[in-house]
Amino acid sequence: MKDKLVMPGDQLSTSEELLPGDGTFEENGIIRAARIGTYIIDEKHRTAIVKPASSTPVLLKKGDVVIAKVIVAKPTMIIADVVHVTGKKRSVSGDTDATIHVKEIAQGFIKDASTEYKTEDYIRAKVIQVKPSVQLQTKDRNFGAIKALCSKCRHALVKKGHGLECENCGNKEHRRIADDYGALDMKKL
Repeated sequence: MKDKLVMPGDQLSTSEELLPGDGTFEENGIIRAARIGTYIIDEKHRTAIVKPASSTPVLLKKGDVVIAKVIVAKPTMIIADVVHVTGKKRSVSGDTDATIHVKEIAQGFIKDASTEYKTEDYIRAKVIQVKPSVQLQTKDRNFGAIKALCSKCRHALVKKGHGLECENCGNKEHRRIADDYGALDMKKL
Protein backbone atom coordinates (compact mmCIF):
# COMPACT_ATOMS: atom_id res chain seq x y z
CA MET A 1 0.00 0.00 0.00
CA LYS A 2 3.05 2.28 0.14
CA ASP A 3 2.97 5.36 -2.18
CA LYS A 4 -0.73 4.89 -2.97
CA LEU A 5 -3.63 7.32 -2.72
CA VAL A 6 -5.73 6.60 0.38
CA MET A 7 -9.09 7.73 1.83
CA PRO A 8 -9.74 8.88 5.40
CA GLY A 9 -10.15 5.86 7.67
CA ASP A 10 -8.21 3.46 5.41
CA GLN A 11 -6.00 1.05 7.35
CA LEU A 12 -2.34 1.76 6.67
CA SER A 13 -0.38 -0.27 9.23
CA THR A 14 -0.36 -1.42 12.82
CA SER A 15 1.17 0.49 15.72
CA GLU A 16 3.57 -2.43 16.16
CA GLU A 17 5.04 -1.82 12.68
CA LEU A 18 5.03 1.99 12.45
CA LEU A 19 4.28 5.14 14.40
CA PRO A 20 1.42 7.43 13.36
CA GLY A 21 2.69 10.56 11.63
CA ASP A 22 1.28 13.60 9.85
CA GLY A 23 -2.10 12.90 8.23
CA THR A 24 -2.68 9.69 10.21
CA PHE A 25 -4.13 8.59 13.54
CA GLU A 26 -4.03 5.47 15.69
CA GLU A 27 -7.22 3.63 16.64
CA ASN A 28 -7.09 0.40 18.65
CA GLY A 29 -3.56 -0.40 17.48
CA ILE A 30 -4.33 0.34 13.80
CA ILE A 31 -2.84 3.33 12.00
CA ARG A 32 -5.42 4.92 9.69
CA ALA A 33 -5.44 7.75 7.15
CA ALA A 34 -6.86 11.03 8.46
CA ARG A 35 -7.17 12.63 5.00
CA ILE A 36 -7.16 11.90 1.29
CA GLY A 37 -3.59 11.81 0.12
CA THR A 38 -0.55 9.71 -0.69
CA TYR A 39 0.53 7.12 1.87
CA ILE A 40 4.28 7.07 2.41
CA ILE A 41 6.57 5.51 5.00
CA ASP A 42 9.34 7.52 6.61
CA GLU A 43 11.86 4.67 6.89
CA LYS A 44 14.28 6.65 9.06
CA HIS A 45 11.67 7.34 11.77
CA ARG A 46 9.48 4.25 11.05
CA THR A 47 6.47 6.55 10.65
CA ALA A 48 3.32 6.29 8.50
CA ILE A 49 2.48 9.58 6.76
CA VAL A 50 -0.36 10.68 4.47
CA LYS A 51 0.74 13.67 2.42
CA PRO A 52 -2.03 15.87 1.07
CA ALA A 53 -2.30 15.77 -2.71
CA SER A 54 -0.82 19.27 -3.08
CA SER A 55 -0.54 22.55 -1.27
CA THR A 56 -1.98 24.69 -4.11
CA PRO A 57 -5.75 24.84 -3.58
CA VAL A 58 -8.36 24.36 -6.30
CA LEU A 59 -11.65 26.27 -6.55
CA LEU A 60 -14.81 24.29 -7.25
CA LYS A 61 -16.53 24.82 -10.59
CA LYS A 62 -19.66 23.50 -12.25
CA GLY A 63 -19.05 20.06 -13.76
CA ASP A 64 -16.32 19.02 -11.29
CA VAL A 65 -16.53 15.47 -9.97
CA VAL A 66 -15.87 15.55 -6.24
CA ILE A 67 -15.52 13.35 -3.18
CA ALA A 68 -17.58 14.61 -0.24
CA LYS A 69 -18.17 13.46 3.31
CA VAL A 70 -21.82 13.43 4.44
CA ILE A 71 -22.21 15.67 7.49
CA VAL A 72 -26.01 15.62 7.91
CA ALA A 73 -28.68 13.44 6.30
CA LYS A 74 -32.16 15.02 6.30
CA PRO A 75 -35.34 13.84 4.56
CA THR A 76 -35.18 16.65 1.98
CA MET A 77 -31.42 17.02 1.52
CA ILE A 78 -27.94 15.80 2.27
CA ILE A 79 -25.36 18.23 3.63
CA ALA A 80 -21.79 17.29 2.80
CA ASP A 81 -18.26 18.66 2.99
CA VAL A 82 -16.32 18.52 -0.30
CA VAL A 83 -12.91 17.06 0.51
CA HIS A 84 -11.42 16.36 -2.92
CA VAL A 85 -11.86 17.20 -6.62
CA THR A 86 -11.12 14.15 -8.77
CA GLY A 87 -8.29 14.56 -11.21
CA LYS A 88 -6.80 17.40 -9.13
CA LYS A 89 -3.95 16.64 -6.80
CA ARG A 90 -4.70 19.70 -4.71
CA SER A 91 -6.80 20.56 -1.68
CA VAL A 92 -10.14 22.32 -2.12
CA SER A 93 -10.32 26.06 -1.45
CA GLY A 94 -13.28 28.33 -0.80
CA ASP A 95 -16.72 27.12 0.23
CA THR A 96 -16.64 23.34 0.66
CA ASP A 97 -20.10 23.00 2.25
CA ALA A 98 -22.47 21.46 -0.28
CA THR A 99 -26.01 20.14 -0.43
CA ILE A 100 -27.71 17.46 -2.47
CA HIS A 101 -31.46 18.04 -2.80
CA VAL A 102 -33.55 14.85 -2.65
CA LYS A 103 -34.47 15.23 -6.36
CA GLU A 104 -30.75 15.25 -7.31
CA ILE A 105 -29.90 11.89 -5.69
CA ALA A 106 -31.20 9.46 -8.32
CA GLN A 107 -33.01 9.31 -11.68
CA GLY A 108 -36.17 7.92 -10.07
CA PHE A 109 -38.28 9.20 -7.19
CA ILE A 110 -36.64 9.26 -3.77
CA LYS A 111 -39.03 9.97 -0.90
CA ASP A 112 -36.43 10.50 1.84
CA ALA A 113 -32.81 11.51 1.18
CA SER A 114 -31.68 10.14 4.55
CA THR A 115 -32.48 6.58 3.37
CA GLU A 116 -29.88 6.90 0.60
CA TYR A 117 -26.87 8.33 2.47
CA LYS A 118 -25.85 8.39 6.13
CA THR A 119 -23.58 10.62 8.21
CA GLU A 120 -19.86 9.94 7.56
CA ASP A 121 -20.45 8.24 4.18
CA TYR A 122 -17.99 9.27 1.48
CA ILE A 123 -19.72 9.94 -1.82
CA ARG A 124 -18.68 10.77 -5.36
CA ALA A 125 -20.86 13.51 -6.85
CA LYS A 126 -20.99 16.10 -9.62
CA VAL A 127 -21.04 19.85 -8.94
CA ILE A 128 -24.15 21.33 -10.59
CA GLN A 129 -23.93 24.81 -9.03
CA VAL A 130 -21.30 26.82 -7.14
CA LYS A 131 -23.01 30.19 -6.57
CA PRO A 132 -24.70 31.23 -4.34
CA SER A 133 -24.15 27.81 -2.73
CA VAL A 134 -22.50 24.57 -3.78
CA GLN A 135 -25.04 22.02 -5.07
CA LEU A 136 -24.24 18.42 -5.99
CA GLN A 137 -26.02 15.56 -7.76
CA THR A 138 -25.51 11.77 -7.75
CA LYS A 139 -27.91 10.66 -10.50
CA ASP A 140 -25.39 8.82 -12.71
CA ARG A 141 -24.25 5.22 -12.08
CA ASN A 142 -20.69 6.21 -11.24
CA PHE A 143 -21.92 8.60 -8.52
CA GLY A 144 -23.03 7.67 -5.01
CA ALA A 145 -21.46 6.23 -1.87
CA ILE A 146 -17.90 4.98 -2.37
CA LYS A 147 -17.28 4.20 1.31
CA ALA A 148 -19.82 3.70 4.09
CA LEU A 149 -19.70 2.64 7.73
CA CYS A 150 -22.05 0.34 9.60
CA SER A 151 -24.67 2.28 11.57
CA LYS A 152 -24.33 -0.18 14.47
CA CYS A 153 -20.60 -0.87 14.93
CA ARG A 154 -18.91 1.71 12.61
CA HIS A 155 -16.91 -0.89 10.62
CA ALA A 156 -16.67 -0.51 6.84
CA LEU A 157 -19.60 -1.93 4.87
CA VAL A 158 -18.87 -4.27 1.95
CA LYS A 159 -20.98 -4.77 -1.16
CA LYS A 160 -23.00 -8.00 -1.10
CA GLY A 161 -25.36 -8.46 -4.03
CA HIS A 162 -27.37 -5.24 -4.38
CA GLY A 163 -26.85 -4.11 -0.79
CA LEU A 164 -24.18 -3.50 1.80
CA GLU A 165 -23.28 -5.70 4.74
CA CYS A 166 -21.03 -5.34 7.77
CA GLU A 167 -18.61 -8.26 8.02
CA ASN A 168 -18.09 -7.45 11.70
CA CYS A 169 -21.67 -7.57 13.04
CA GLY A 170 -23.69 -8.86 10.04
CA ASN A 171 -25.86 -5.72 9.82
CA LYS A 172 -27.34 -5.16 6.34
CA GLU A 173 -27.89 -1.62 5.09
CA HIS A 174 -29.05 0.26 2.01
CA ARG A 175 -27.19 3.11 0.31
CA ARG A 176 -27.22 4.61 -3.16
CA ILE A 177 -23.79 3.34 -4.14
CA ALA A 178 -21.46 4.18 -7.00
CA ASP A 179 -21.00 1.37 -9.53
CA ASP A 180 -17.41 0.83 -8.33
CA TYR A 181 -18.17 0.69 -4.58
CA GLY A 182 -15.70 -1.71 -2.99
CA ALA A 183 -13.50 -1.80 -6.11
CA LEU A 184 -12.57 1.86 -6.11
CA ASP A 185 -9.45 2.69 -8.11
CA MET A 186 -7.79 5.31 -5.94
CA LYS A 187 -5.46 6.30 -8.82
CA LYS A 188 -8.46 7.74 -10.68
CA LEU A 189 -9.22 10.14 -7.85
